[in-house]
Amino acid sequence: MRQKTLVDTLLYLLGMLFNLVLMVAIGYAIFRFTVWGFNYGTEFSEYMVGSGEDREVIFVLDDYTPLAEVARRLEEEGLIPSALMFRLERTLMNRTHDFRPGTFTLNSNMSSSQLNNTLRAGPPREQQFQWITIPEGWTIAEMAAYFESREFFTAEEFIHAAQYSTFNYHFLNNVPLDRPNRLEGYLFPDSYQISMTPSPEHIIHRMLMRFEQLFTAYYQDLAHEMGLTIDQVVIMASIIERETRIADERPLVSQVIHNRLRLNMRLQMDSTTAYAVGVTGDMLTQAHLDSDLPHNTYVHFGLPPGSISNPGWASIRAVMVYPAGDYIFFVLRNSTTGEHFFSTNYADHNAAVQRYRPLW
Repeated sequence: MRQKTLVDTLLYLLGMLFNLVLMVAIGYAIFRFTVWGFNYGTEFSEYMVGSGEDREVIFVLDDYTPLAEVARRLEEEGLIPSALMFRLERTLMNRTHDFRPGTFTLNSNMSSSQLNNTLRAGPPREQQFQWITIPEGWTIAEMAAYFESREFFTAEEFIHAAQYSTFNYHFLNNVPLDRPNRLEGYLFPDSYQISMTPSPEHIIHRMLMRFEQLFTAYYQDLAHEMGLTIDQVVIMASIIERETRIADERPLVSQVIHNRLRLNMRLQMDSTTAYAVGVTGDMLTQAHLDSDLPHNTYVHFGLPPGSISNPGWASIRAVMVYPAGDYIFFVLRNSTTGEHFFSTNYADHNAAVQRYRPLW
């Protein structure tokens, strides 16, 4: 009896082992069949569709990037039809580890497998890099001159790329394509590691990506709650950046701008008119201030039609986070330190002008 029980137990264990092996074999067969189906489907679709638009895309990965983020950006660039299908295919192929950082030249005719292999390979090991640093408040024209001085390309090439090249970022959707210097305000000032032979589009992509990283959904929602578009926030920040170089004054300049807009007062910011005529603020003349240029906020009400600089994050944040108060005027009180005197009424402002700028 005891021997029979032992035999039954062994038979039971062998049966369980057989079932387990069978299940693993079936699972592996399904997996391989699915992978084959994806590969065949890709090849068949490419054969049936043929080559489409031949378009190169500079694709930059700053850090080790997860599959979901790469898939999202590939879909936004129009390089794949579906981020979900790309992720599913990579999962079935057991290739879900993060993508390596680098700068890649992709093409709209590449298959999903070719895109994956290119991005997985990483940049060439012999590729060398260099650093650029863009100060807060620079304009596109100032950046262009700097890049030309570094002998990357001509200033005209950078300005042309910023105006006419295609950049697929959601925050640019409402920026008019025909607006002069349409990317002004969105080219985020920072230090960037770039290749030894960069293109204008590559540098612009890096700057726009940095803006996207910082202007998160939280700040987008905050701007929306204030009744502001992203473009309005950027325009206001560009003025703040040019009006003061003191960190503690940025929220106060923001307060002045908000109060003047609310009271339907002209902004009367020197920086906007200086941008329009291409001079520094201390070179403005009365003729400049009387001109009918669109950026002249001494003549026109509301915000200027576009940004006047590329602001740093402190100025952008100051547009949405500033102290409550009634300041509507400010005047430079110390040309060495850059400090300003803020006031709530014209009488105090006029007295400050006479005190600090008697020849103004």
